[in-house]
Amino acid sequence: MGLFKNLFYPKGDPVAPDPPVIVGHPPGMPPARTPAGYGALMSIDYMACEQTKARSMMSMPAVVIDRSNGERRRLDAHPVAELLNGMANEEMSSAALMAWTTLRRDTFGNAYWFVEWRKGVPVAIWPIKAHVQHSFSSGNPVGFRTRYTVSPGDEHVPAGSYYADEVVNISTAITKDGIKGESIARLAAAELGLSIDLELFYSSMLHNGNHHMGHVEVPEGMMAPDAVDSLKRAIEAKSGIDGAGKAPIFGYGAKWVTDGQTMRDASIIEQQQWVLQQVCRACNVPPWKVYDSTSATYAGGQQARIDYVTDTIVPETRSIEQAMRPVLASCGMPHAQLKLQTQGLMRGDDASRSQYYREMGYLGAYTRADVRAFEDMEPIDGLDKPLFPLNYGTVNGDGTVNVFAAPRQPGDGSQTGVKE
Repeated sequence: MGLFKNLFYPKGDPVAPDPPVIVGHPPGMPPARTPAGYGALMSIDYMACEQTKARSMMSMPAVVIDRSNGERRRLDAHPVAELLNGMANEEMSSAALMAWTTLRRDTFGNAYWFVEWRKGVPVAIWPIKAHVQHSFSSGNPVGFRTRYTVSPGDEHVPAGSYYADEVVNISTAITKDGIKGESIARLAAAELGLSIDLELFYSSMLHNGNHHMGHVEVPEGMMAPDAVDSLKRAIEAKSGIDGAGKAPIFGYGAKWVTDGQTMRDASIIEQQQWVLQQVCRACNVPPWKVYDSTSATYAGGQQARIDYVTDTIVPETRSIEQAMRPVLASCGMPHAQLKLQTQGLMRGDDASRSQYYREMGYLGAYTRADVRAFEDMEPIDGLDKPLFPLNYGTVNGDGTVNVFAAPRQPGDGSQTGVKE
Protein backbone atom coordinates (compact mmCIF):
# COMPACT_ATOMS: atom_id res chain seq x y z
CA MET A 1 0.00 0.00 0.00
CA GLY A 2 3.04 2.26 0.09
CA LEU A 3 2.53 3.74 -3.40
CA PHE A 4 -1.10 4.65 -2.79
CA LYS A 5 -0.47 5.84 0.76
CA ASN A 6 2.17 8.30 -0.42
CA LEU A 7 -0.10 9.55 -3.21
CA PHE A 8 -3.31 10.01 -1.30
CA TYR A 9 -2.41 10.99 2.24
CA PRO A 10 -0.45 14.22 2.88
CA LYS A 11 2.66 13.97 4.98
CA GLY A 12 1.98 14.36 8.68
CA ASP A 13 -1.72 13.58 8.34
CA PRO A 14 -3.25 10.36 9.69
CA VAL A 15 -4.08 7.70 7.16
CA ALA A 16 -7.70 7.62 8.29
CA PRO A 17 -9.69 8.49 11.41
CA ASP A 18 -9.80 5.92 14.18
CA PRO A 19 -12.24 3.21 13.12
CA PRO A 20 -15.07 2.00 15.34
CA VAL A 21 -14.45 -0.99 17.58
CA ILE A 22 -15.67 -4.21 15.99
CA VAL A 23 -17.38 -6.64 18.34
CA GLY A 24 -15.48 -9.90 18.50
CA HIS A 25 -12.27 -8.43 17.06
CA PRO A 26 -9.22 -10.34 18.39
CA PRO A 27 -7.55 -8.49 21.29
CA GLY A 28 -4.11 -7.15 20.46
CA MET A 29 -4.77 -7.18 16.71
CA PRO A 30 -4.76 -3.87 14.78
CA PRO A 31 -8.27 -2.45 14.43
CA ALA A 32 -10.07 -2.99 11.15
CA ARG A 33 -11.31 -0.15 8.99
CA THR A 34 -14.71 -0.05 7.40
CA PRO A 35 -14.64 0.03 3.57
CA ALA A 36 -15.61 3.69 3.18
CA GLY A 37 -13.54 6.12 1.08
CA TYR A 38 -9.88 5.23 1.04
CA GLY A 39 -10.61 2.71 3.78
CA ALA A 40 -11.65 0.46 0.87
CA LEU A 41 -7.93 -0.11 0.35
CA MET A 42 -8.00 -2.28 3.48
CA SER A 43 -9.51 -4.88 1.16
CA ILE A 44 -6.50 -6.58 -0.41
CA ASP A 45 -8.69 -7.63 -3.36
CA TYR A 46 -9.80 -4.06 -4.12
CA MET A 47 -6.28 -2.72 -3.68
CA ALA A 48 -4.91 -5.37 -6.07
CA CYS A 49 -7.50 -4.54 -8.75
CA GLU A 50 -6.95 -0.80 -8.47
CA GLN A 51 -3.18 -1.14 -8.45
CA THR A 52 -3.37 -3.28 -11.60
CA LYS A 53 -5.36 -0.65 -13.48
CA ALA A 54 -3.21 2.17 -12.11
CA ARG A 55 0.02 0.54 -13.27
CA SER A 56 -1.43 0.05 -16.74
CA MET A 57 -2.53 3.69 -16.93
CA MET A 58 0.87 4.86 -15.68
CA SER A 59 2.72 3.12 -18.52
CA MET A 60 1.01 4.72 -21.53
CA PRO A 61 2.60 7.59 -23.49
CA ALA A 62 0.41 10.50 -24.59
CA VAL A 63 0.30 12.35 -27.88
CA VAL A 64 -1.87 15.12 -29.32
CA ILE A 65 -3.41 14.49 -32.75
CA ASP A 66 -4.61 17.45 -34.82
CA ARG A 67 -7.10 16.78 -37.63
CA SER A 68 -7.44 20.28 -39.02
CA ASN A 69 -7.91 20.84 -42.78
CA GLY A 70 -8.45 17.16 -43.46
CA GLU A 71 -4.94 16.25 -42.34
CA ARG A 72 -3.72 14.21 -39.40
CA ARG A 73 -0.71 15.63 -37.61
CA ARG A 74 0.99 14.13 -34.58
CA LEU A 75 2.11 16.81 -32.12
CA ASP A 76 4.53 15.24 -29.65
CA ALA A 77 5.77 18.66 -28.51
CA HIS A 78 2.33 20.03 -27.61
CA PRO A 79 2.24 21.39 -24.02
CA VAL A 80 -0.51 18.92 -23.01
CA ALA A 81 1.48 15.97 -24.40
CA GLU A 82 4.62 17.14 -22.63
CA LEU A 83 2.77 17.44 -19.31
CA LEU A 84 1.30 13.93 -19.63
CA ASN A 85 4.63 12.41 -20.71
CA GLY A 86 6.84 13.99 -18.04
CA MET A 87 6.07 16.03 -14.94
CA ALA A 88 2.37 16.86 -14.66
CA ASN A 89 3.29 19.55 -12.13
CA GLU A 90 6.20 20.49 -9.91
CA GLU A 91 5.45 17.73 -7.39
CA MET A 92 3.90 14.88 -9.39
CA SER A 93 4.96 12.96 -12.45
CA SER A 94 2.37 12.14 -15.07
CA ALA A 95 2.53 8.49 -13.94
CA ALA A 96 1.67 9.46 -10.37
CA LEU A 97 -1.19 11.63 -11.64
CA MET A 98 -2.62 8.71 -13.62
CA ALA A 99 -2.38 6.39 -10.61
CA TRP A 100 -4.14 8.96 -8.43
CA THR A 101 -6.84 9.46 -11.07
CA THR A 102 -7.58 5.74 -11.35
CA LEU A 103 -8.04 5.17 -7.64
CA ARG A 104 -9.75 8.49 -6.92
CA ARG A 105 -12.33 7.92 -9.65
CA ASP A 106 -13.19 4.34 -8.70
CA THR A 107 -13.25 5.09 -4.98
CA PHE A 108 -15.24 8.34 -5.04
CA GLY A 109 -16.89 8.24 -8.47
CA ASN A 110 -15.08 11.27 -9.91
CA ALA A 111 -11.51 12.49 -10.27
CA TYR A 112 -10.87 16.14 -11.08
CA TRP A 113 -7.83 17.78 -12.66
CA PHE A 114 -7.03 21.46 -12.36
CA VAL A 115 -5.27 22.84 -15.45
CA GLU A 116 -2.99 25.74 -14.61
CA TRP A 117 -2.66 28.27 -17.45
CA ARG A 118 0.01 30.87 -18.08
CA LYS A 119 -0.19 33.25 -21.04
CA GLY A 120 -2.63 31.00 -22.86
CA VAL A 121 -0.55 27.84 -22.42
CA PRO A 122 -1.23 24.98 -19.94
CA VAL A 123 1.82 24.71 -17.68
CA ALA A 124 0.69 22.22 -15.03
CA ILE A 125 -2.05 19.71 -14.21
CA TRP A 126 -2.92 19.36 -10.50
CA PRO A 127 -5.17 16.79 -8.80
CA ILE A 128 -8.11 18.38 -7.00
CA LYS A 129 -8.53 16.87 -3.54
CA ALA A 130 -11.19 19.34 -2.41
CA HIS A 131 -14.95 19.13 -2.96
CA VAL A 132 -16.14 20.09 -6.46
CA GLN A 133 -19.71 21.20 -7.17
CA HIS A 134 -21.26 21.26 -10.67
CA SER A 135 -23.61 24.00 -11.91
CA PHE A 136 -25.11 24.77 -15.32
CA SER A 137 -26.22 28.21 -16.56
CA SER A 138 -28.10 28.08 -19.86
CA GLY A 139 -27.76 31.84 -20.33
CA ASN A 140 -23.97 31.71 -20.66
CA PRO A 141 -22.23 31.31 -24.04
CA VAL A 142 -21.67 27.80 -25.34
CA GLY A 143 -18.55 26.38 -23.76
CA PHE A 144 -19.03 28.41 -20.60
CA ARG A 145 -22.38 27.10 -19.37
CA THR A 146 -20.90 24.41 -17.10
CA ARG A 147 -19.11 25.74 -14.07
CA TYR A 148 -17.14 23.88 -11.41
CA THR A 149 -16.94 25.37 -7.92
CA VAL A 150 -14.00 24.21 -5.81
CA SER A 151 -14.65 24.80 -2.12
CA PRO A 152 -12.61 24.82 -0.05
CA GLY A 153 -9.39 24.91 -2.02
CA ASP A 154 -6.18 23.10 -1.21
CA GLU A 155 -2.48 23.97 -1.28
CA HIS A 156 -2.38 23.73 -5.09
CA VAL A 157 -5.88 24.64 -6.25
CA PRO A 158 -7.37 27.87 -4.89
CA ALA A 159 -11.07 27.97 -4.06
CA GLY A 160 -13.22 29.48 -6.78
CA SER A 161 -15.34 28.83 -9.87
CA TYR A 162 -13.81 27.40 -13.03
CA TYR A 163 -14.87 26.35 -16.53
CA ALA A 164 -14.32 23.13 -18.49
CA ASP A 165 -10.89 24.19 -19.78
CA GLU A 166 -9.68 24.66 -16.21
CA VAL A 167 -11.32 21.74 -14.36
CA VAL A 168 -11.41 18.34 -16.07
CA ASN A 169 -13.95 15.83 -14.78
CA ILE A 170 -13.11 12.12 -15.16
CA SER A 171 -15.95 9.92 -13.92
CA THR A 172 -16.77 6.22 -13.72
CA ALA A 173 -19.03 4.58 -16.28
CA ILE A 174 -21.74 4.15 -13.63
CA THR A 175 -23.74 7.39 -13.39
CA LYS A 176 -27.26 8.47 -12.50
CA ASP A 177 -27.32 11.64 -14.58
CA GLY A 178 -24.57 10.93 -17.12
CA ILE A 179 -22.38 13.64 -15.56
CA LYS A 180 -21.25 12.61 -12.09
CA GLY A 181 -19.99 9.08 -11.57
CA GLU A 182 -20.90 6.66 -8.81
CA SER A 183 -18.31 5.21 -6.46
CA ILE A 184 -17.43 1.63 -7.35
CA ALA A 185 -16.05 1.11 -3.85
CA ARG A 186 -19.36 2.19 -2.31
CA LEU A 187 -21.46 0.09 -4.68
CA ALA A 188 -19.27 -2.95 -3.99
CA ALA A 189 -19.02 -2.27 -0.25
CA ALA A 190 -20.53 -5.65 0.64
CA GLU A 191 -17.87 -7.55 -1.33
CA LEU A 192 -15.10 -5.34 0.05
CA GLY A 193 -16.39 -5.93 3.55
CA LEU A 194 -16.32 -9.69 2.98
CA SER A 195 -12.74 -9.41 1.73
CA ILE A 196 -11.74 -7.57 4.90
CA ASP A 197 -13.65 -10.05 7.06
CA LEU A 198 -11.76 -12.98 5.55
CA GLU A 199 -8.45 -11.25 6.26
CA LEU A 200 -9.58 -10.72 9.86
CA PHE A 201 -10.60 -14.36 10.08
CA TYR A 202 -7.14 -15.53 9.06
CA SER A 203 -5.59 -13.05 11.48
CA SER A 204 -7.81 -14.39 14.25
CA MET A 205 -6.78 -17.96 13.49
CA LEU A 206 -3.10 -17.04 13.61
CA HIS A 207 -3.63 -15.12 16.83
CA ASN A 208 -5.35 -18.17 18.30
CA GLY A 209 -2.11 -20.05 17.82
CA ASN A 210 -3.50 -23.52 17.30
CA HIS A 211 -4.70 -22.85 13.77
CA HIS A 212 -7.73 -25.08 14.36
CA MET A 213 -11.30 -24.43 15.36
CA GLY A 214 -12.17 -26.04 18.69
CA HIS A 215 -13.11 -25.57 22.35
CA VAL A 216 -12.15 -26.69 25.87
CA GLU A 217 -14.39 -29.15 27.69
CA VAL A 218 -14.52 -28.83 31.48
CA PRO A 219 -16.23 -31.41 33.71
CA GLU A 220 -19.26 -29.83 35.38
CA GLY A 221 -18.74 -28.82 39.00
CA MET A 222 -15.04 -29.76 39.16
CA MET A 223 -13.44 -26.33 38.69
CA ALA A 224 -13.52 -23.29 40.92
CA PRO A 225 -13.71 -19.80 39.37
CA ASP A 226 -10.01 -19.15 40.01
CA ALA A 227 -9.17 -22.45 38.28
CA VAL A 228 -11.21 -21.38 35.27
CA ASP A 229 -9.24 -18.13 35.16
CA SER A 230 -6.01 -20.13 35.31
CA LEU A 231 -7.23 -22.25 32.39
CA LYS A 232 -7.99 -19.13 30.36
CA ARG A 233 -4.50 -17.81 31.01
CA ALA A 234 -2.99 -21.11 29.87
CA ILE A 235 -4.88 -20.89 26.58
CA GLU A 236 -3.95 -17.24 26.11
CA ALA A 237 -0.28 -18.04 26.79
CA LYS A 238 -0.11 -20.19 23.65
CA SER A 239 -1.85 -17.70 21.38
CA GLY A 240 -0.03 -15.85 18.63
CA ILE A 241 2.57 -17.03 16.14
CA ASP A 242 5.24 -17.60 18.78
CA GLY A 243 2.95 -19.92 20.69
CA ALA A 244 1.86 -22.00 17.73
CA GLY A 245 2.37 -25.70 18.32
CA LYS A 246 2.93 -25.35 22.07
CA ALA A 247 0.43 -27.45 24.01
CA PRO A 248 -0.86 -25.98 27.31
CA ILE A 249 -1.27 -28.17 30.35
CA PHE A 250 -4.90 -28.47 31.46
CA GLY A 251 -5.88 -29.61 34.94
CA TYR A 252 -9.11 -30.72 36.58
CA GLY A 253 -9.95 -33.05 33.70
CA ALA A 254 -10.22 -30.25 31.11
CA LYS A 255 -9.37 -31.22 27.53
CA TRP A 256 -9.19 -29.61 24.08
CA VAL A 257 -11.78 -30.82 21.58
CA THR A 258 -11.47 -30.01 17.86
CA ASP A 259 -14.71 -28.97 16.21
CA GLY A 260 -16.16 -31.32 13.64
CA GLN A 261 -16.01 -28.68 10.89
CA THR A 262 -12.45 -28.21 9.71
CA MET A 263 -11.01 -25.37 7.64
CA ARG A 264 -11.47 -27.57 4.57
CA ASP A 265 -15.11 -28.17 5.42
CA ALA A 266 -15.65 -24.42 5.87
CA SER A 267 -14.47 -23.87 2.24
CA ILE A 268 -12.49 -20.80 3.26
CA ILE A 269 -10.28 -20.91 0.16
CA GLU A 270 -13.32 -21.20 -2.12
CA GLN A 271 -14.97 -18.30 -0.30
CA GLN A 272 -11.86 -16.19 -0.75
CA GLN A 273 -11.77 -16.94 -4.48
CA TRP A 274 -15.46 -16.09 -4.82
CA VAL A 275 -15.01 -12.76 -3.05
CA LEU A 276 -11.98 -11.95 -5.23
CA GLN A 277 -13.99 -12.71 -8.37
CA GLN A 278 -16.82 -10.47 -7.16
CA VAL A 279 -14.44 -7.57 -6.54
CA CYS A 280 -12.80 -8.17 -9.93
CA ARG A 281 -16.21 -8.01 -11.59
CA ALA A 282 -16.97 -4.70 -9.89
CA CYS A 283 -13.60 -3.21 -10.88
CA ASN A 284 -13.70 -4.79 -14.37
CA VAL A 285 -10.34 -6.50 -13.90
CA PRO A 286 -9.87 -10.16 -14.96
CA PRO A 287 -8.86 -12.35 -12.00
CA TRP A 288 -5.67 -13.54 -13.70
CA LYS A 289 -4.37 -9.95 -13.56
CA VAL A 290 -4.41 -10.15 -9.77
CA TYR A 291 -2.64 -13.52 -9.73
CA ASP A 292 -5.66 -15.81 -9.64
CA SER A 293 -4.62 -18.26 -12.35
CA THR A 294 -7.20 -20.97 -11.63
CA SER A 295 -8.84 -20.52 -15.05
CA ALA A 296 -5.90 -19.12 -17.04
CA THR A 297 -4.12 -21.07 -19.78
CA TYR A 298 -0.85 -20.41 -21.55
CA ALA A 299 -2.40 -20.72 -24.99
CA GLY A 300 -4.91 -17.96 -24.32
CA GLY A 301 -2.47 -15.64 -22.56
CA GLN A 302 -1.94 -13.23 -25.45
CA GLN A 303 -5.64 -13.00 -26.27
CA ALA A 304 -6.41 -12.45 -22.58
CA ARG A 305 -3.97 -9.53 -22.49
CA ILE A 306 -5.63 -8.02 -25.54
CA ASP A 307 -9.08 -8.48 -23.99
CA TYR A 308 -7.90 -6.75 -20.81
CA VAL A 309 -6.69 -3.74 -22.80
CA THR A 310 -9.76 -3.47 -25.05
CA ASP A 311 -12.37 -4.13 -22.34
CA THR A 312 -10.79 -2.42 -19.32
CA ILE A 313 -8.05 0.04 -20.27
CA VAL A 314 -9.34 1.50 -23.55
CA PRO A 315 -12.62 2.75 -22.02
CA GLU A 316 -10.60 4.30 -19.17
CA THR A 317 -8.29 6.10 -21.58
CA ARG A 318 -11.18 7.16 -23.81
CA SER A 319 -12.87 9.02 -20.96
CA ILE A 320 -9.66 10.97 -20.28
CA GLU A 321 -9.13 11.73 -23.97
CA GLN A 322 -12.62 13.14 -24.35
CA ALA A 323 -12.48 15.11 -21.10
CA MET A 324 -9.39 16.95 -22.37
CA ARG A 325 -11.08 18.27 -25.54
CA PRO A 326 -12.06 21.66 -23.97
CA VAL A 327 -8.44 22.17 -22.86
CA LEU A 328 -7.14 21.60 -26.39
CA ALA A 329 -9.86 23.84 -27.80
CA SER A 330 -8.69 26.65 -25.50
CA CYS A 331 -5.21 26.12 -26.95
CA GLY A 332 -6.64 27.19 -30.30
CA MET A 333 -6.99 23.62 -31.60
CA PRO A 334 -10.71 22.72 -31.67
CA HIS A 335 -10.08 19.69 -33.90
CA ALA A 336 -7.27 18.24 -31.80
CA GLN A 337 -7.57 15.23 -29.52
CA LEU A 338 -5.41 13.68 -26.83
CA LYS A 339 -4.45 10.05 -27.48
CA LEU A 340 -3.13 7.66 -24.85
CA GLN A 341 -1.32 4.93 -26.74
CA THR A 342 -2.20 1.41 -25.60
CA GLN A 343 -0.16 -0.59 -28.15
CA GLY A 344 2.59 -1.30 -25.65
CA LEU A 345 0.16 -3.11 -23.34
CA MET A 346 -0.78 -5.61 -26.06
CA ARG A 347 2.70 -6.80 -26.94
CA GLY A 348 2.87 -10.53 -27.41
CA ASP A 349 5.88 -12.80 -27.80
CA ASP A 350 8.68 -11.76 -30.18
CA ALA A 351 7.59 -14.05 -33.03
CA SER A 352 3.94 -12.97 -32.98
CA ARG A 353 4.84 -9.31 -32.61
CA SER A 354 7.34 -9.33 -35.49
CA GLN A 355 4.86 -11.15 -37.74
CA TYR A 356 2.18 -8.56 -36.96
CA TYR A 357 4.52 -5.66 -37.70
CA ARG A 358 5.64 -7.32 -40.93
CA GLU A 359 2.10 -7.73 -42.20
CA MET A 360 1.06 -4.22 -41.20
CA GLY A 361 4.22 -2.83 -42.81
CA TYR A 362 3.63 -4.70 -46.07
CA LEU A 363 0.08 -3.37 -46.15
CA GLY A 364 1.37 0.15 -45.74
CA ALA A 365 -0.67 0.65 -42.56
CA TYR A 366 2.47 1.13 -40.42
CA THR A 367 5.71 2.75 -41.44
CA ARG A 368 9.00 1.36 -40.22
CA ALA A 369 9.29 4.50 -38.10
CA ASP A 370 5.95 3.57 -36.46
CA VAL A 371 7.27 0.12 -35.61
CA ARG A 372 10.42 1.53 -34.02
CA ALA A 373 8.28 3.95 -32.01
CA PHE A 374 6.04 1.10 -30.79
CA GLU A 375 9.14 -0.77 -29.66
CA ASP A 376 10.63 2.31 -27.92
CA MET A 377 13.60 2.36 -30.29
CA GLU A 378 15.54 5.38 -31.44
CA PRO A 379 14.27 6.86 -34.75
CA ILE A 380 16.24 6.41 -37.98
CA ASP A 381 16.00 8.84 -40.87
CA GLY A 382 14.31 7.61 -44.04
CA LEU A 383 11.87 5.17 -42.41
CA ASP A 384 8.85 7.47 -42.21
CA LYS A 385 7.31 6.54 -45.57
CA PRO A 386 4.95 3.56 -46.06
CA LEU A 387 6.17 0.58 -48.03
CA PHE A 388 4.56 -0.22 -51.36
CA PRO A 389 3.32 -3.86 -51.37
CA LEU A 390 5.04 -4.69 -54.69
CA ASN A 391 8.81 -5.19 -54.43
CA TYR A 392 8.95 -3.16 -51.22
CA GLY A 393 8.71 0.36 -52.58
CA THR A 394 7.72 3.70 -51.07
CA VAL A 395 4.94 6.01 -52.24
CA ASN A 396 5.88 9.65 -52.83
CA GLY A 397 3.64 12.61 -52.25
CA ASP A 398 3.08 13.15 -55.98
CA GLY A 399 1.81 9.58 -56.43
CA THR A 400 4.99 8.16 -57.94
CA VAL A 401 6.53 4.99 -56.52
CA ASN A 402 10.16 4.28 -55.69
CA VAL A 403 10.66 0.54 -56.22
CA PHE A 404 13.71 -1.02 -54.59
CA ALA A 405 14.56 -3.95 -56.85
CA ALA A 406 16.90 -6.80 -55.98
CA PRO A 407 20.62 -6.36 -56.81
CA ARG A 408 21.52 -7.36 -60.37
CA GLN A 409 24.92 -8.75 -59.38
CA PRO A 410 25.18 -10.98 -56.30
CA GLY A 411 27.20 -9.37 -53.56
CA ASP A 412 27.46 -5.88 -55.09
CA GLY A 413 24.99 -4.46 -52.55
CA SER A 414 23.37 -2.12 -55.08
CA GLN A 415 19.67 -1.29 -55.21
CA THR A 416 17.85 0.19 -58.16
CA GLY A 417 15.41 3.02 -57.60
CA VAL A 418 12.65 2.91 -60.19
CA LYS A 419 9.85 5.41 -60.57
CA GLU A 420 6.52 4.14 -61.85
